[in-house]
Amino acid sequence: MLSQRSAHYWLWFLLFGVVSALVAWTQKQGLNVESIWLLVTGFLGLLFGSRLLSRGFARPYDLIIGLLFTLVGLLGVLHNLNINLVSNGASLPRGAVDAGSILGLSLTLPYALIHAVLGLTSLNHGLKAKAASQTVTVGATSAAA
Repeated sequence: MLSQRSAHYWLWFLLFGVVSALVAWTQKQGLNVESIWLLVTGFLGLLFGSRLLSRGFARPYDLIIGLLFTLVGLLGVLHNLNINLVSNGASLPRGAVDAGSILGLSLTLPYALIHAVLGLTSLNHGLKAKAASQTVTVGATSAAA
């Protein structure tokens, strides 16, 4: 049975990564940076949550990618409200921020909302408490007289 985390990253990878890459490819536009980001991050989410890597990297990955996508999504929403918090990108490498994207991730409203939802869902998985143990220990009770 698929966990919520696996379902999240499968949908991320297939719908936002593969489908958007196929659409761009059929329209002869080639892969854009947005599609590459979504393909790679969705695939890494699947890989880090798999049994092959014993899920040791899943939580840190969820936190890092969740923070990144949430911040880009929120900055995109603020950008669309004409609140410009990233005016010159002074603390980021040259070319990381331009008028319509941050690190190649689009700031247009639909993409900003998608980034925010993907990021917040990843953060939710990363911050979720570990499941309780499957075993139950029952102590012997003394007979009361």
